[in-house]
Amino acid sequence: MFRRTRFAPLACLLVLGTLGAAGATIVRPLTVEMMAQRADVVVRGRVVGQDVGWNDDKTRIYTVTRVEVAEAYKGGDKAGAILAIRQIGGTVDGLTQSVVGNAELRAGEELILFLDRDEAQPLHYVIGMAQGKFGVSREGPEPTVVHDVEGLAFMAPGQRTVADLKAAPKGEAPTLKAFEARLRATLSAPSP
Repeated sequence: MFRRTRFAPLACLLVLGTLGAAGATIVRPLTVEMMAQRADVVVRGRVVGQDVGWNDDKTRIYTVTRVEVAEAYKGGDKAGAILAIRQIGGTVDGLTQSVVGNAELRAGEELILFLDRDEAQPLHYVIGMAQGKFGVSREGPEPTVVHDVEGLAFMAPGQRTVADLKAAPKGEAPTLKAFEARLRATLSAPSP
């Protein structure tokens, strides 16, 4: 005999979400303002290296990406500091583990990151999976900010079915100057 628990609807939603949105991870959408308020650290920097390895019992692969800070908007880090960002996934010993919708951090890439700081060890974690990473493109006459959230499907508060999911938003790339102005305005506003 099965007993109904308060977790049953959530478990059902997770199972249906996995089946209905194959190739996507379901998340709540986060705005720049929401991530800026929640983040311990917000920086612009460049990926300078990556290390991939197993956890202690060899059940999970982790990648630790090193990012050199060019500008710190929040968190107290100085230009030139190296931050370590840990993520599940990577390739070791010919085996690959990955998480659909995870932020992809590539060697040499310039980016803006919204991060949680691990208080127990010198590690950081990207907020909201791919939502917490913005690439900086310097290909045009003025640098722009590109947001790639491929692999994510968005479920807004109040949605109850997978059929209601919204695809990742596609927007215009704002200039770096405009994005930084929006970010600074958010960080300087009084907390709600």
